[in-house]
Amino acid sequence: MGFRARSVTELRRQLLRKGEPPADVEAALDRLQQQKYLDDADFARQFARTKLLAAGSSRRRIVQELARRGVARELADQALDDVRDSDGVDPEAAVRRVAEKKWKTLARLDDFTRRRRLYAFLARRGFDADEIKAVMNTLGEEIET
Repeated sequence: MGFRARSVTELRRQLLRKGEPPADVEAALDRLQQQKYLDDADFARQFARTKLLAAGSSRRRIVQELARRGVARELADQALDDVRDSDGVDPEAAVRRVAEKKWKTLARLDDFTRRRRLYAFLARRGFDADEIKAVMNTLGEEIET
């Protein structure tokens, strides 16, 4: 079994599911947090960096996934801002990079089907309609190669 960083809530759920006594779980979580082995802010930054740079997910989707893992909205927003500032991630460039990559895989399709599938793909990634339309307006002109 591989190691994966977890939020406080995820670890709590996992330990309780395995049948550990709730008092022991809380004591262990408190100790791990005091010793800085468990930190939701750091977890959120790592998660956001991975999802933005490698997976090409949207801001909205990353916040949703962090919420599912028990990270507070404020921590998720702060983590995304930190990643944007420290790594220079531009949201418009991110949606464009993801769109260009997918556009190439749809090359054998007619233009209408290609655009429809690209729109659906980007929407599933969590990008909003305005972001998708903006990238699709320039897509056909510049990427037709």
